[in-house]
Amino acid sequence: MKVLLLAGGNSSEREVSLNSGAAIYAALKKQGHKVMAFDPATNRSLLDKNGADYIANRSNFKDTLLPDKVGDYPVMPLESVDLREVEVVFIGLHGGAGENGSIQNLLDMAGKKYTGSNMTASAIAMNKAITKRLLESANILTPDWELYRLEKNPIGNALITDITNRFEFPLIVKPNDSGSTIGLTKVNRETELLEALQKAGRESGEILVEVFIPGREITVAVFDNRAFPPVEIRPKNELYDYEAKYTRGKSEYIAPAPIDDDTSLKIRTAAEKVYDIIGAAGAARVDFILADTGDFYCLEINTLPGMTNLSLVPMAAKCEGIDFDRLVEMMLESALIKRDK
Repeated sequence: MKVLLLAGGNSSEREVSLNSGAAIYAALKKQGHKVMAFDPATNRSLLDKNGADYIANRSNFKDTLLPDKVGDYPVMPLESVDLREVEVVFIGLHGGAGENGSIQNLLDMAGKKYTGSNMTASAIAMNKAITKRLLESANILTPDWELYRLEKNPIGNALITDITNRFEFPLIVKPNDSGSTIGLTKVNRETELLEALQKAGRESGEILVEVFIPGREITVAVFDNRAFPPVEIRPKNELYDYEAKYTRGKSEYIAPAPIDDDTSLKIRTAAEKVYDIIGAAGAARVDFILADTGDFYCLEINTLPGMTNLSLVPMAAKCEGIDFDRLVEMMLESALIKRDK
């Protein structure tokens, strides 16, 4: 099959995407697919003229996009690619225009089949406030929250006063439309609030403040409406933040999660419900906090989860006897089936 793999992008999750792209590329090639790998942010191939994989051999890969360059893609980010012979596009992007529905919209207009969720579901999942409103409408527990748009509520004393009047500490401050916990801070006291708001504000013009729920980090991978066994995350840091996610040894993962069968079934059912209400497709990941009370709170859904051999979705799939290469193949098959309906 002729596959176009998209990886890189210009969000803060560029490095994560390139790592996912390298693993996906290797799996696709191993299964005999003809693969082009392309970075839509720089309009260039991620392969050399001989087809060698730059993203896997990073010493040979000169990344021309600065790590702090965040923004939208050009209007036509695929202008360097001949899409006529591409049978399916494998989206290995994370965050920004790769995950918020922009790329999905372009591919829809081009009439191309692609992995994962469509434009609408992608846009909903990327916006944490909209997702939380849908969760509440479906009676799915989510931490109490408030959205602050910096255009109307600039960072300063008035905003800090509003938050301290509304919430008790500790609380969570994070960008409303960013991933990989970039810009997220647990705020234990008022003196830490300004720095946390500034950190989140560098990632988004909308900041989400929510109640901190102490408990166990549980994540559920869902593939084509079916939840895999939950995975528990035990970060060495206080939070499962960017460092804990992407630094080897900073977190412990237990798959399947050591929780009783009844709780496991309820969380899996909730994850499938979240997946359904936003209209997700392909592989997604739903994150929860399991409180000491036994209640579980949905934090968010990720429609383009990490796809390395050490990522959470492949880890959960292994609990079902599905190895990484087979999971990648299933994602391709899903893309072909759903676009044919």
